Amino acid sequence: MDRINATTLVLKDFQGVKIHTFVSPYAYAANATHIIETANELVIVDTQFINPLAHGFRAYVNSLGKPVNRVFISHGHPDHYFGLAAAFADCKAYSLEGINTIIGEWGPQMIKNQKPTFGDMIPDEVVVPQYVVVPNTSEIIDGLIYEYEVVESAESEVQLLIKLPELGTVIAQDLVYSGVHIWLGMGWFENWATELQKLANTKGYDYILAGHGLPCTKDEIHNNIRYIETAQKLFKDGLSKDDFKTALLAAYPHRESPMMFDLYLGFLFGKMGSH
Repeated sequence: MDRINATTLVLKDFQGVKIHTFVSPYAYAANATHIIETANELVIVDTQFINPLAHGFRAYVNSLGKPVNRVFISHGHPDHYFGLAAAFADCKAYSLEGINTIIGEWGPQMIKNQKPTFGDMIPDEVVVPQYVVVPNTSEIIDGLIYEYEVVESAESEVQLLIKLPELGTVIAQDLVYSGVHIWLGMGWFENWATELQKLANTKGYDYILAGHGLPCTKDEIHNNIRYIETAQKLFKDGLSKDDFKTALLAAYPHRESPMMFDLYLGFLFGKMGSH
């Protein structure tokens, strides 16, 4: 079975602290969720989209044999929080206040939107994180420092960015897409590229956890910037929806998950509402 239809697991061992990345099949947009494993506990970042993958991710979490301290939800797009209801409702869940509001307000509509396509493969209700992460703060969880930042008006309205300075790791989630086509539904090209450049300029962080695709280095951040700039030019040139897709596919034939276009073109070209 190739990676188009198979999940992928990546394990990075930082001399005792382990980061596990669980990537869904590329046919399902290579959604990436992560586990930070320290000596006594686990921290989860995002929870997958469809129920079978959420349950598969939870089974892998359970196989590690350590309690879950918390689940972080990175932003308010359903491919990152639907799995909270499906497989992690028993865990403490945290996110930024703005993200919790988005999930609460838009989550039920997202279920209605996706049910015709996915049916019982998505949950019947959403779970809103109960706890609020305060940006520009830090804390220690099981001996490891977590630093919290907020990114606004990039891939989504608001996103939680988590830095692990002792590991040189940034949990960027959908600020960075690794090896796959990029979801551009909000059309915030310039600000997104600016936020990516800020991340690229941040010293001491060389392991990037993306929200779609495999963990990467800063090279992929620069690839994302070029992709977004190309998309911005094509959009400003007034191409039709279909021609825009054709041009980006031709410009980036090596990037995976072309189904991403079907998920966002309706937003970018004004045929759908937000989210």
